[in-house]
Amino acid sequence: MPDTRERATLPLTRGWGMALRVMTMAEMRLEVLLEAARSGETVTAVCQRHGISRETFYVYLRRFRAEGIEGLEPRSRQPLNQPQRMPATVEEKVCRLRKEHPKWGARRIRTELLRKGVSAPAISAIHRALVRNNLVALQPTRPRPATQRFERASPNDLWQIDFTQLLLADESPVWAMDILDDHARFCLAIRVGAGPTGAAAWDCFEWAVARYGLPAQVLSDNGTCFTGRLLNGATVEFERRLATLGVTFLHSRPYHPQTLGKLERFHRTEKEWLSEHPRPETAQQLQELLDAFRAHYNEDRPHQGIGDATPEERYNAVVPAIAPDPLPGPLPDATHPAGAIVRRVNNWGVLSYRNFGINVGTIWAGHLLRITEIDGVVHCFYGEQLVRALVLDTDRTYQPKGTYNLQKGGRPRKPNLKNP
Repeated sequence: MPDTRERATLPLTRGWGMALRVMTMAEMRLEVLLEAARSGETVTAVCQRHGISRETFYVYLRRFRAEGIEGLEPRSRQPLNQPQRMPATVEEKVCRLRKEHPKWGARRIRTELLRKGVSAPAISAIHRALVRNNLVALQPTRPRPATQRFERASPNDLWQIDFTQLLLADESPVWAMDILDDHARFCLAIRVGAGPTGAAAWDCFEWAVARYGLPAQVLSDNGTCFTGRLLNGATVEFERRLATLGVTFLHSRPYHPQTLGKLERFHRTEKEWLSEHPRPETAQQLQELLDAFRAHYNEDRPHQGIGDATPEERYNAVVPAIAPDPLPGPLPDATHPAGAIVRRVNNWGVLSYRNFGINVGTIWAGHLLRITEIDGVVHCFYGEQLVRALVLDTDRTYQPKGTYNLQKGGRPRKPNLKNP
């Protein structure tokens, strides 16, 4: 086995040539100790020439007399007693978690220990334990984190929606549409589709709304499946439907993915988790795998961006900005003629009928209204009470309150917007 102790090479004159002899640190220290006796110089002069103190000289001398040349070997400076060092049992648990989950850092390991009821040491102490056990590789210097973060105050105040491309086992691409709550980082929906289309986006949005209610606002990038704002001001079906529901639609700045930073980071976590599993062969198998990831992400994985809580805990900790609608129930004392349609009024006082949004007033928010259309006139009833009657304006998807109303005793009349 090679000797890894510190060594030095000193010239040694032999005849006409010059040879090099390797000396260990212990041998060099012994030479210093013997030099005073050989040359007759004082200890002070010898120490000054070699750049050491008298105290160090006599420390080496005592070690040599007690242990021989072995006492001059370099010694560890680690203290014999370390009262602040974590208990061996805790360090063993730290190392085991790291080996079972190589991507977990000190902070994640500490969070998991606390969740298991273990009195965990500081993050820095856990990191030192990982370094001590050779479980941490050298990392490049990270950029300084953002000093300002933007976060909505309550769930359902803002949803972020975007798509990402994934691969099946045969390398064929598929697309996953994701929706994330801005406040809680709660994944509201993941739906697999054939491409980033407006139909896929709306299918994902409807899936989330059916389970968590409507959001106040939706944020997306400038993909044509979401908006036509970069297409000479045109509008697409997705944004028209959001307007019908009264949901405010926001967009990121072009070439500025940081606006959707939470969702971009979510995609990275999603793909890292998928990389640990075999690629699915079909889109249906991928959907099942993503459903499992969504449950893990929301319920089991502590999120560092929300104080190491899980997204589900954060989502349920605050009353949503818009509470989910209750399950539909029967109308009070209402009779339903054949062919009648029942719709629920949303929180903005708007109900949906034939892809039109009809404003009946926020006083009816959350109530079920019966829709009957007779001779082109749409009647909205609450029980037997007529709430509104109007003729639909087919040039617009949203029917504001007070426009195209059927007045008592009159006939449908389109108002003159130029000369009201």
